[in-house]
Amino acid sequence: MKNKKKTLLRIVLYLVLAYVPVYILGIVFSDKKGGLTSVFAGNTLMLYPAIAVFITRIVTKEGFRDAFLGFGKRNSGKYYAAAAIYPIAAALLSGLLLHIFIMKNGSVSDSMFMSDGVTTFSNILITYAGGFALAVHGFGEEFGWRAYLTPKLEELMPVPAAIVVTGVIWALWHGPLLAYGYDFGRDYDFFPYGGFIAMIVMCIAWSAVLTWLTKRTNSVYPAALCHMLIDVVMMSVFTMFAYKADGTPFEYRVSDFWVLILAGFPIIILSGAVSMIFLCKKSKAAE
Repeated sequence: MKNKKKTLLRIVLYLVLAYVPVYILGIVFSDKKGGLTSVFAGNTLMLYPAIAVFITRIVTKEGFRDAFLGFGKRNSGKYYAAAAIYPIAAALLSGLLLHIFIMKNGSVSDSMFMSDGVTTFSNILITYAGGFALAVHGFGEEFGWRAYLTPKLEELMPVPAAIVVTGVIWALWHGPLLAYGYDFGRDYDFFPYGGFIAMIVMCIAWSAVLTWLTKRTNSVYPAALCHMLIDVVMMSVFTMFAYKADGTPFEYRVSDFWVLILAGFPIIILSGAVSMIFLCKKSKAAE
């Protein structure tokens, strides 16, 4: 009981430190459209979960043993590869769903993705380079959510529950931006609550994927890399499917909000479910 109380206190301290600066900056510097008017706020927002971990571990004298700061156990290379491949694979599958089920007219061959192979390949390489360059931002979040919060929650509840709770907390951490249209825009019914629900579903699924990478390697870096490549590569490649070769958008049967939900979420949820199954099997095997 004493250890559980100590764990709970550490979680509370961590969450206060992770949430407060993000909510202050997100409210004070919001452009009321889902973005930020401050370069400083925009460049530091993703770093506060990691800063919160460092402060919490030092203040509570927990130290940094089992902090997932190593580069991984033996045979971790394939998980780094999975972290790099997953975002583009998810984008390609989501792009196909977009054209098969949601697009009103046109075809994949008319899309920006198919217009010029050299240009498309160059754009993908550039986005990958950007994702790798920004990996420190991915570390900022993953060192907090996957390398600290989820393991702490696992001391209080089963692994699947810890992943779900982390996903919900992670989603709500985006609160000030979501309230103004971050990620899902503003032009949809039930705004902004629909955006909050969508973010929660998405974060729970990705929480499972990123936790799987972290647990399989005992390292935060594959998840940090995958996180940034999701942010940079996945959206960039998906956008190539959403626009014609001349740069104009295709016509769809649904609004932009539902385009993202119906095309992107099936792949995201499926990958999260598969990761959760693998994690549950591993957890049972360890018992």
